[in-house]
Amino acid sequence: MKPLRILLAAVFCLTAGAVGAQEYVTAKGKLSDEDFYRLVACAAPPGGSCQKRFVRWSKRDAQRLSIRVVQTDNGYPARVATKVSAMLEEILAEINGTGANLSLSLGPQGATPDIRIFLLDLPRTADVAGTGLPWFDGNPLQLARFQMGWRDDGTIIECAIALSRDVRIAEVRRVLIEEITQCLGFVTDIGGSYYETRSVFSETGNAANTLKPQDIKALRRHYP
Repeated sequence: MKPLRILLAAVFCLTAGAVGAQEYVTAKGKLSDEDFYRLVACAAPPGGSCQKRFVRWSKRDAQRLSIRVVQTDNGYPARVATKVSAMLEEILAEINGTGANLSLSLGPQGATPDIRIFLLDLPRTADVAGTGLPWFDGNPLQLARFQMGWRDDGTIIECAIALSRDVRIAEVRRVLIEEITQCLGFVTDIGGSYYETRSVFSETGNAANTLKPQDIKALRRHYP
């Protein structure tokens, strides 16, 4: 029997006006490493219980994860598409260098990678369309969106990322590093002004375009 898949989706927003579409938990100031990890990994409020289950790639899959841009729509801004391709190896090297038990690499042409990236010639106000993935198409796109599926034991089996044509050159790295990291099992963003410059998972800030100390600790905790 085919394993049960549960799909989780999240969108990337840089403006307060789109907050209603994003799932996040607010922190009032700096959290302990434990509280930070539980917030981004299972939506636990500080000192509270998990609101979502923990999900992660299997140990075997985590050591050989592949990622690639699988679709670039005609009309997608060429400079942005070029920037995405240029940033991918750099971001994968950053994640691989955190000390977490992970190894991500660019997947070969013609093979379906574990994490698929779609560059869609659609505005942020549109729904995802044209990916050929029935569990992905039809969901609100916003600036960018990730959506993943896992078995009923919490093992992630696939993830897809879509970027709208409204992503600006200056936003590419910030968007990619959050979406890729969230595809590793970090299902909730963190609200509050403290983390606007201190985590790629910030709900309202866009200043962190590299993994920050607590982001790295969370990765190591999730993939020891």
